[in-house]
Amino acid sequence: MALIGIIISAIGGIGVIGYSNLVVSGYSMYEYWFFIITRVELYLFAGGLLLAMISLTRFPRKRKK
Repeated sequence: MALIGIIISAIGGIGVIGYSNLVVSGYSMYEYWFFIITRVELYLFAGGLLLAMISLTRFPRKRKK
């Protein structure tokens, strides 16, 4: 489950980083954040991180004694 979360967050993170070029092209930070919150990539990134964190903390690996 953690691997799926990491993959989803990587897909979303690549999109968010790609959209950061809008700041260079003349968008202000306000316009950039207003644009990025309407994109699905931000929610993929946040959801993937949340899924990975929950699965890693909620289901720790069992150690053999």
